[in-house]
Amino acid sequence: DKTLDEYNGYIHDRNWIAIPFESPQRSQLKRHFSTCAHRELEELGIDRKHEIPTIIVIDSQTQGIITTNGADDVDQMGEGALEHWTDMQTWIKKTAVGMT
Repeated sequence: DKTLDEYNGYIHDRNWIAIPFESPQRSQLKRHFSTCAHRELEELGIDRKHEIPTIIVIDSQTQGIITTNGADDVDQMGEGALEHWTDMQTWIKKTAVGMT
């Protein structure tokens, strides 16, 4: 979003916690996860992997990525997305144990 009003309008009806518009962490996270609006590509100097909106679900214990499709999950499953992510987290952990 270009302005705080646009940002607030966009996140108003979303069911997730957003990083404050003025936070320097927004650009840092966009660079780290290669996620931004098309118009920000040149400014951020990144090769974009994910478009906006994006929710990247991260395992709080391992800091591994559970999914980069969190926004679609929330749109399609609503509150059920949390259970879906928990199931994915369990599957990832079981798979990792089997690989060691």
